[in-house]
Amino acid sequence: MAQELSTRAQETLLELSQRAASDQPLMVEWDIQTELEKRDLISAAPHGGRLITEKGRAYVRETHN
Repeated sequence: MAQELSTRAQETLLELSQRAASDQPLMVEWDIQTELEKRDLISAAPHGGRLITEKGRAYVRETHN
């Protein structure tokens, strides 16, 4: 799947994976948001912004370990 994601999407996913659960959700550019949400790697936070999903965390573990 790494080849399918743009570099910016991969960088955004990595940044989201490094954020603590207590951090504010990350505001993501619309095109990156769409790319990651299509693959269920991020989801909407209750009060705006985006959070990484378990599938997103697994993707980061696979591609960065």
